[in-house]
Amino acid sequence: MKTVEEVSAYADTISFDLKDIGINYNFSPVVDMSPNKTVGFRSFGAVPANIIPWSNAFILATQKQGIIATAKHFPGHGLVSGDTHKSLQVIDGELKEIGNYPKLIADGVLSIMIGHLAVANNPKYNTNGMPSTASKVIVTDLLRTEMGFKGLIVTDAMNMGGVTAIPGCNVKAIEAGCDIVLMPLDAAKAHSDILKKYRADKVFKAQVDASAKRIIRMKLCVGAIK
Repeated sequence: MKTVEEVSAYADTISFDLKDIGINYNFSPVVDMSPNKTVGFRSFGAVPANIIPWSNAFILATQKQGIIATAKHFPGHGLVSGDTHKSLQVIDGELKEIGNYPKLIADGVLSIMIGHLAVANNPKYNTNGMPSTASKVIVTDLLRTEMGFKGLIVTDAMNMGGVTAIPGCNVKAIEAGCDIVLMPLDAAKAHSDILKKYRADKVFKAQVDASAKRIIRMKLCVGAIK
């Protein structure tokens, strides 16, 4: 299909540029549906039959060049109306975009980004007012366990309004199962809070150690360390 070939060609161009400047981790593609205007202009549209193969083409072409690709924003940002840069947004009821991920996971996407999206009125995946980035139900139970994702799980930027109001949000993101805490509002404080918890809590320490091992393995696979 010509469009898939075009997506792959663009992914190659982006990856070549990233490699030239020493970057091996791309927080793309957006696999959300397009109705939400804050993510829609970055997505592949509103038709899952297009989103999945085009996202997959971008991911596979990127990773073929030794760059880690990232599917985002799990569990789905395209069908909520607001902007997580400004405030916490809510998926009301069914996780309608979750079907965009199984094929990408099966075909080996290396990284998935969690959005600052609460889930309400969903008996199985309710986040009780917390963003998915701080919800074990979404990160560990759904993505890691039910969907069998074994790659890196990264938060969306932690300086965004959708998560900054949550006390201890950086620690909570790790407790939820995230491997990488991206762009905390205060990096020094985030490091201090995480280190304090790491030294005091054996369960938390084991989680951090497991994440560190995943990150090291990924660095070995992309040739960042030898």
